[in-house]
Amino acid sequence: MDQDGSALSPLAVEDHGSVQLWRMQLAPVNAINAQMLDGFAAALDAAEANNSVAVIVVASGLRLFSAGADASWMAEAAERLGLQGLLADFNATMDRFRSVCVRLRNAPFLTIASIRGHALAGGLELAAACDLRFCSDGDRVRLGVPEMDLFGCLPSGGGGAQFLTRALGPSRALEFILSAKPVSPTEALAMGLVNRILADSDVDTTALEFATEVAKKAGRIGVTCAKRAVFGAGELPLAVAMDVDAVLHWDTMRRGNFLSGVEAFARQYASRAAR
Repeated sequence: MDQDGSALSPLAVEDHGSVQLWRMQLAPVNAINAQMLDGFAAALDAAEANNSVAVIVVASGLRLFSAGADASWMAEAAERLGLQGLLADFNATMDRFRSVCVRLRNAPFLTIASIRGHALAGGLELAAACDLRFCSDGDRVRLGVPEMDLFGCLPSGGGGAQFLTRALGPSRALEFILSAKPVSPTEALAMGLVNRILADSDVDTTALEFATEVAKKAGRIGVTCAKRAVFGAGELPLAVAMDVDAVLHWDTMRRGNFLSGVEAFARQYASRAAR
């Protein structure tokens, strides 16, 4: 509860200039449910409309990142609606989850998952949909997609199979999904699932520091073009990708921070040359 007694928002948005910190706070496990998805959709709408936002850090205010779908809701829905009713309701919610994950990856700003504590099932899908992942190195922290062990199905409510494949490569992603065994942060780093592992107390701070640095030098336009070059053009045949890359490069120089950067560089060079 907030101090005024009202229910906490499932997703608290903190502004840090051109960086935003989105902190999940839906106790007890940051479940991926309608309430959480409402929070993400609203935050995405606002950030996309604000051209000054260059980087988003997705973090958690709880002891874990997220444990995925709401188990209590699934049990209640199965009793209330029956298994076929649960299936239809669950798929409708997962369609919304998939939309949120696609929006995170296609957003015109960098998205960084700051993972403190477990990221499991839909929680790992959410993290995998982000562009980068910084993770705490706790001995008991686990990252995994246990759906095959639990339900005999893909971890694709949020498109996780696709995001994992792009992060790990097809063969390694397939083994990870089929084995359904969670991995430690060290193992996650070795397999390319996370970008960095850090002390638990440093994860959010480091993610914000990196986000601030990127936002300052690249801005929204620089970030957008870099994402399109890597995630978009990177999936095209090279001959086609090079043409797209050239367009993105020109757009960054024309509309981004290139001219102001050149001006500052020229002044520094002239100052050094005059000494």
